[in-house]
Amino acid sequence: MTELQKWASAKYAEIVLCGEVVTFAGTVGSYFFTTDATTNANLTVTSTVSPAGNTQWGPVIPTRELSQWQVEGIKRLNKVLSLPQNWDSYGSRPPTQAAANTAMDLLTSIGIDYFVAPRVVPVSGGGLQLEWESGTRGLELEILDDGSVEYLRTERREPRDEGLVHSINDVRPLFLWLLSSDPIEIAA
Repeated sequence: MTELQKWASAKYAEIVLCGEVVTFAGTVGSYFFTTDATTNANLTVTSTVSPAGNTQWGPVIPTRELSQWQVEGIKRLNKVLSLPQNWDSYGSRPPTQAAANTAMDLLTSIGIDYFVAPRVVPVSGGGLQLEWESGTRGLELEILDDGSVEYLRTERREPRDEGLVHSINDVRPLFLWLLSSDPIEIAA
């Protein structure tokens, strides 16, 4: 298990399940832990028990505030984070911590309730790419190894435009464009 996978497992894995109390176990370094995630309408907290029996409390993702597509996107992200070194047989490293943090921020901050989960694919050099399609439109967010984000909008699988995403606020207009109605074509 890679260090990034350990971090993601400890921070996000399988706690992104709906329910009142979720218990899971895992390892971080040489430590084994168990965690209970308790959720009510307004708050989600965890208790983590270390090997010495000490209990620590910390926040987790407020799953009740996430849409189903976000939950599925996080699960897909966690699978990609488990890639080993040289996953592409060209010496590429797995996604970096910075790329994973940015992907998680993007997935959890987009306030659209009904949407589809993205394809989550690794990018050579430690990056990630999140991809969505809606009708004839597509949106790709490439998260570079340093956590910076570039976008590509396509229409009918042809590039339309691309650029940098400077903040999370820049992403919402991209999604609104993706979800906006396609022009109506009238057959002759």
